[in-house]
Amino acid sequence: MEPHSAGPEGIAYYMFRGIHQWESLRYDITLIESRFYGDEYSKTLGHYHPPSKSGSAYPEVYQVLRGKAAFVLQRKHKDETVDCIMVEADEKDTFIIPPGYGHVSCNRGDGPLILANVVANFDSQYAEYTQNHGPAFFCTRFGYKQNTYYIIKKYEKLTPRQINKRYGLMFGDLLEMFYNRPEKFEFLEHPEKLPVYP
Repeated sequence: MEPHSAGPEGIAYYMFRGIHQWESLRYDITLIESRFYGDEYSKTLGHYHPPSKSGSAYPEVYQVLRGKAAFVLQRKHKDETVDCIMVEADEKDTFIIPPGYGHVSCNRGDGPLILANVVANFDSQYAEYTQNHGPAFFCTRFGYKQNTYYIIKKYEKLTPRQINKRYGLMFGDLLEMFYNRPEKFEFLEHPEKLPVYP
């Protein structure tokens, strides 16, 4: 957001991929340090997912294992405008990143943020975020601040439960579910099995 006022140098986050795998799905861990860059909370770079064989982009499921998180989800339209969803999540909250949405994870807490996710194996797409200097909204100590490189069509703030309800999903502990009943996550490889939400 403000490169000239970046905080202390150092690694912002760590990713540990493929801790547990089932067929083409994997369980990952991300640790995001607690620090500010100017007024902006530490965050991941942000990325989109490529389309699956059905044509719909791959979804993903996240759980907060420790700390307080904010997620900025964004979906691009053909006219280059974007729709955004802001999701704030606390420990044990689990929710879906819907097909077609890029996303950034932010640490809005005082200590390290530890996230788990289950996702299909693919190469993430980062270009949109690097070209536009980040996500459509920055998560700052003063709230969300729009990135002027984007034209926002609409935005909303949802709870993890609200976004899951849109897709008819309920989650318990992510690792336990993925380890014991991995077939429940087949929609991650086959997003066409999810209901379509406009």
